[in-house]
Amino acid sequence: MAYCRTLIPIARGASPRELLAPLLEQLGLAVEQPDGRTLMAFELPCSGRPVNDYVRVWADWSDLANTGEVLLETLSGESMARSRTRCAAVLETIRSSLPGR
Repeated sequence: MAYCRTLIPIARGASPRELLAPLLEQLGLAVEQPDGRTLMAFELPCSGRPVNDYVRVWADWSDLANTGEVLLETLSGESMARSRTRCAAVLETIRSSLPGR
C-alpha cells in the first residue's frame, strides 16, 4: 500500500475548502466534505486503470489557525516498491498547485 503525507502552507485568508475542492475535481476525484475542517476525495472507477492505482486523498485543516498549514495525505493500493507511485504524483500535483503563504 502506498501512503504519502505532507503539510502545505496556505496563504492567510484563503479557504482550504475553496482551494482544494475545485483542484481535486479537476484531477478527476469525487470530493466529500464530512465537516468544516476536513475533506476526502476518491478516484472513481475508470477503464484501463488497475484498481490498486486508485488514489484517495484526505485533507485536514482543523489546526489551520495555529499552524497556517493543511495536512494532506494520499493513499492507494500500489506497492511502495514502485519508483514512482500515482499516490505520490497526485500529492505533488496538489502541493504544487496550491498557493503558499
